[in-house]
Amino acid sequence: MKKLSYALALLLAIGMTAAVHTAQPKTAEKTPEKTGAVRHVQAPAMPLHKDLERHRIAVAAEMASYTVSVEIDFDRDAAPAPAQPRMPIPGMGGPDPSDPFFRYDIGPFSGLVVGPNHILISDRCLGDFSSTGASEAVQAITVTLPNGDRWPARVKGRHQQIDLALLELDCIIDKTCPTLKIAKLGEGTQKLERGQQIFVVGRGQNPLGTLVNDGIVSALEREEGRAFQFDARIGNSTLGAPVIDNHGRLVGMVTLHNHQTFGQASGVSYAAYIHEVRAAYALLAEGKFVPVPPKPFMGVAATKKWPDKPGLEVGNVITGTGAERAGLRVGDVILSVDGVPMNEVEDLQGHIAKKKVGDTLAVKILRGEEESELKITLGKRP
Repeated sequence: MKKLSYALALLLAIGMTAAVHTAQPKTAEKTPEKTGAVRHVQAPAMPLHKDLERHRIAVAAEMASYTVSVEIDFDRDAAPAPAQPRMPIPGMGGPDPSDPFFRYDIGPFSGLVVGPNHILISDRCLGDFSSTGASEAVQAITVTLPNGDRWPARVKGRHQQIDLALLELDCIIDKTCPTLKIAKLGEGTQKLERGQQIFVVGRGQNPLGTLVNDGIVSALEREEGRAFQFDARIGNSTLGAPVIDNHGRLVGMVTLHNHQTFGQASGVSYAAYIHEVRAAYALLAEGKFVPVPPKPFMGVAATKKWPDKPGLEVGNVITGTGAERAGLRVGDVILSVDGVPMNEVEDLQGHIAKKKVGDTLAVKILRGEEESELKITLGKRP
């Protein structure tokens, strides 16, 4: 009898243990320990994906009510040749300035309505910086509203540091086209996180249509903290377009896009933070013209050489720069700059950003098996 009672108690305990394990939510699966694999968390079910899709469509439609199409008549023959060397794309041998892939003078572009007769665009659409207006190569600027009305525009101000320009029209925009609204640039700083989803909403080749691209925030600190990086594809049509988050909040504007390095629609672009846009607009509305201060430029492209110690391997040396004049070569490994170990590419970029044009760097390199030091004078960034 005692043996029978013990057996029943054991069976009952096993059954209760199994019930407890069955009742627990299955949130993760662990692969056998012998494989050395990490735990894998199951992806959540998404039964409400249609609701999410409808929300995204509504958010994009709302932001489209703040955007217009901007055409710029650009005379290429009147534009001066670039004075600075271009940053070549690895494997492409440098850009051909006549290739549409690298040209800024092909529109239309996008603009953001920020006042009754004010529209913000990317300053790069206007060509060489001028303290009185657009480049001499710009023959005319025309804004097309979503109702088809076309209005000539003039340059009210330019802010090259954040790559913004303000256009002024001779109409009350939201009265002339009631479907348009004036964007509110908000207050404070909008906090973003890496991996956060964003949308770019602009005007396409059809000025009456809407162009929407989505992506994620891939880096937070670009252009000395004035911009963030994202991976939504950007072409000329969406240069100057607003960037919004999943809640429909305006978080930035597409600016500072380097066609000379990335070309169009490369999947790498920048957006100025909305608080930077707001600060720039306050100056532009007063008719200010803010030139970009010269930025120091070393003239190299490099990648991390070793995972466990300092070293950046030079993959490109730009012709005519301080790096080339100092004798830096492709394949050299930069160990330190001014005594500071170069563990990551960001270390080199950050060190150069603290300098000014004309400063000289002491660059310790490894060439083959020999170490040496080069004196590299920083030039002006293209």
